[in-house]
Amino acid sequence: MNCLKLLAAASLIATISNAFSYDVVDRYKLIDDKLKTEEMLEPIGHDFFLDVGATANKNLTSFIDDIQKASKFEGTSQAKLTNAQTVLAKYDKTEQTVKVNLALGFPIFRFSIGDLKIQPNVRVFADVGANIGIRSDKITADTIFDLINIELPATLKTVIRGGFNSYVKGDDILAPASNPNLCTTSGFDITVQTACLDSKAKYFFPDTTVPDMFLFAKVDGRVGIYNDYTYGEHFFGNWNIYGLSRTDIFQRVNSSMIANGTKIDLPKKKNTEMALDTDFRVGYNNANYRVFASVEDMKLSKLKDRSSESKALSYGYDPLMRLHAEAVFRLSALSLTPFVGFHKRAGYGFSDGMYAGADAGAHVWGDRLGLQLRGMADKQYITLSPRLKLWLLQLEYSLKKPLKSMDGDVKLSALHSIDLRLFF
Repeated sequence: MNCLKLLAAASLIATISNAFSYDVVDRYKLIDDKLKTEEMLEPIGHDFFLDVGATANKNLTSFIDDIQKASKFEGTSQAKLTNAQTVLAKYDKTEQTVKVNLALGFPIFRFSIGDLKIQPNVRVFADVGANIGIRSDKITADTIFDLINIELPATLKTVIRGGFNSYVKGDDILAPASNPNLCTTSGFDITVQTACLDSKAKYFFPDTTVPDMFLFAKVDGRVGIYNDYTYGEHFFGNWNIYGLSRTDIFQRVNSSMIANGTKIDLPKKKNTEMALDTDFRVGYNNANYRVFASVEDMKLSKLKDRSSESKALSYGYDPLMRLHAEAVFRLSALSLTPFVGFHKRAGYGFSDGMYAGADAGAHVWGDRLGLQLRGMADKQYITLSPRLKLWLLQLEYSLKKPLKSMDGDVKLSALHSIDLRLFF
């Protein structure tokens, strides 16, 4: 019985630990999928269109400015390091998020097959996003490579793992105090030696008592055929098939790297991959009610693999699943649309993707002129989004205000978004 109690307690501790562990990639997935929910609530339609949007948290510019100043700080080596540590401590347990997206497209002729009516569109999407978490975290013989944004040769990685316990804070990982000639005295061939020497004085062993910066950034491009359809009186949905190009970077950046001015950017050997993906949605409407289920970003096949000298993608290809229901109530030019739903992708919990809200609007002239206000709530944020529609132009602002100061061990920050859409 005591063994069972100990096992149950250990399981509970592990569950709690996992619930509050921070993963910068998973956090980006959650935030990005919340933003995609807002995009889903404003469907593009069967138009020629151009859409431009941007999202950032309120103190992103201050954070970037402080990091840039710390990397150029003048003084002794110790003064530079102390200054960089002070800057990171200032933002401890915060996260900084930014996303910029561009979309354009045009319709193709509509056609019918019996009761099935199809509206194909050619569409191009591009988005660039990043999430940065600042926190203290342990480091292991495997996670030491999170500090390095290139793929090191396997033989070099084996030597670094073997000497992991000899590293001390501030060590150049490729020339530690315990083995300053690591690149040339470890029996490497000339190719490995060159890769090692080219990466010296860039990556430093962290002081785990002070926060580090965990950086994730991703660039996606999509182009393909997006098909909206209706079947009979009640069924609707879409089926999209497109090529996806994806590049990302994940790197742990510590105070020593900032103090030494290490450049944080995409490596020369990028990990760009291309895949054939699909989305599918099936829905049912009756009178003023409708519900749909969908799967998005489902990979069908890989079209191009990454460079062999680049690091594996951190984001991966996990699909996004969604269930959504809404009702539309109209009185003359006024409308009210309450809705509820959830989205789920590997990397965050079911409850994290639940949301509910309502759109209230006034539209005239075939909905070409109007005002709308959306209120929406989920586990982390309450969202307010006013939108203005003027014939060929739509302008929307969105504020995601945290419902609580902390989510686990993350200090939540307000997210501001703006979106401009032109359609013809």
